[in-house]
Amino acid sequence: MNKISVYIIIIIFLLVTNIATIVTVVSLNKQNKEQDIDPPVIELPRDSRVGFFHNQMGIREDQYPAFDNYNMQYNIEASQISQKMRTLRNQMVEEMASENPDTSVLENIAADFGNLHKEMKILTMEYYFNLKSVSDDMQKERLYLLFKDMLDPDGIIYGRGRGGAGRGLGRGRLQRVLQ
Repeated sequence: MNKISVYIIIIIFLLVTNIATIVTVVSLNKQNKEQDIDPPVIELPRDSRVGFFHNQMGIREDQYPAFDNYNMQYNIEASQISQKMRTLRNQMVEEMASENPDTSVLENIAADFGNLHKEMKILTMEYYFNLKSVSDDMQKERLYLLFKDMLDPDGIIYGRGRGGAGRGLGRGRLQRVLQ
């Protein structure tokens, strides 16, 4: 076998290897894109919290207008507070990334953020009390358990941690109440 034949065989081998690599990369990218396009379907509650509470608490038709009204008020106010918090987060990052960050500006941003966080908690309490005011005794117990679960960021109640799989209310104490 002469040198030219060896070079041709090496070139063919490299060409086939490159083609196989390209085909593999393209098929993996296609699979990743399909997974991004078709994520697992997660059933979202109807009309956000109203549908969620309707399903979990067994809200009667005569209660629905009040629940819907309280939910609408809460959504409007919570959305405004959340937007202000996003703005403050952006300001904080920009200040921290600046050439000479001003700690007094950052402290003011932190204080403002703390005040907004307090507003959000107060708003959430008012929302809870409004929903409780139109609930019967069984619904009040369910409402308590729903809020306890929603406001449990560390997973102490069910031991699942922040963002854990299965975050929902068909478990534990609520499941016993619903039975």
